[in-house]
Amino acid sequence: MIGLNRSDVVLIDRENKTALITDTEVPLTHTLPSTEARKITKRENLALEIKNVWQLNDESIYPLVISVEGVVTRNFLKYL
Repeated sequence: MIGLNRSDVVLIDRENKTALITDTEVPLTHTLPSTEARKITKRENLALEIKNVWQLNDESIYPLVISVEGVVTRNFLKYL
C-alpha cells in the first residue's frame, strides 16, 4: 500500500492495457529541473502499483511543470 501518493490525473486504457499518470506543479523558476525530477521519482511506486493492480502492460508518467514566470523545461513538449 502506498500512502499519500496521489497523482492529479490517472487515465487507464483497458483495451490497450496502458496507464497515463499526469502530475502538475507551478514552482519557482530556479527549482524547475529538480521539481520535474522529483515528480517522476515520487510517482514511480504509484505507477508500479497501478500496473500490478490493473494488470497493465505499460505505464507512463508525465510531469507537467511550468514555472510561475511561464518557463518550462526542455522535456515539456515531450510530456505535453
